[in-house]
Amino acid sequence: MPVRISSEDAPEAGPSRRSVPPRTSPEVDAEDGMIEEEGWTKETFENRSISKSTHSAIPLLRTTMDKLKEVISRIEEGLEIVKETAIALEDSQQDEPSIDEVENSFFKALDQRELLTIKIGVLEDIINQLRAGEEYSNIESSYEQLSIPRETEYLGKSKRAKYKNSKEYADFRSALWEVNHTTACPPVSQWLEKGPDDESDDDDFDVGGVTQNYRCPITLVLFEDATTSNKCGHNYSGAAIRDLVDSARKSRRPAKCPVTGCSAVLDKNDLKPNPALQKRADEFARREKRREDEREEGDDTIAIEDDEEDY
Repeated sequence: MPVRISSEDAPEAGPSRRSVPPRTSPEVDAEDGMIEEEGWTKETFENRSISKSTHSAIPLLRTTMDKLKEVISRIEEGLEIVKETAIALEDSQQDEPSIDEVENSFFKALDQRELLTIKIGVLEDIINQLRAGEEYSNIESSYEQLSIPRETEYLGKSKRAKYKNSKEYADFRSALWEVNHTTACPPVSQWLEKGPDDESDDDDFDVGGVTQNYRCPITLVLFEDATTSNKCGHNYSGAAIRDLVDSARKSRRPAKCPVTGCSAVLDKNDLKPNPALQKRADEFARREKRREDEREEGDDTIAIEDDEEDY
């Protein structure tokens, strides 16, 4: 006669219940959005195959990407701080020796950002493969196989190869140059030693430091509340560009960027205050005032000497 066994008495397949606590359905931690599974430890954890049908996989990967992007944002804030430090040193003494150390910190921050960008790209590739039907039996191993070669390739490049076409480094060098010079900044390659594996770049276009214009294209005077367009990257005085957008809306016409040659159509949501640029504009105005005062003092000295010669 068959004996009916209740589900409570039925033995559980796999490890003994006494050695491994029973697993329950995954729960999402409210604080960090990560899934936790009751009863799992480092010793009992096992990789699971994931595929398109694994509902939590893509959201978790997206969460990881968002966290990495937050770190990148903080790194970019740090880049501005490093640049401001270098400017202050250059202002205190031209070619101040410790600027080299500050520049190295700038390079490290650029490297960290690039490595995080690589990681985000790998995660994006994995997500796309999952959506295409790919299954990963060991997601950690697959991630490393994709990311490590890209990271190694980047880190193996010379400084010139890594930073020659970097807009941030060009801005860094231009900001330093304009502290004590009135001429255009030389190409950034002047400060980047060529590596032994770099191919000849004599025929390449060499990116020069950008000569920053601190005048609003609308008011034609120095920035007030410097504001940058997220669409085209051009800069304006805050009140002036907002007035331009409002005027265009009232006239039912597109609010085009006022910079010559730019066809971007702007909205107020595209405009972001740029306090770092405003600070540089204020410093530029201070340096120009100092240079003007020095020129006037020089003219007065010459005039006094001429008067003494007349006697």
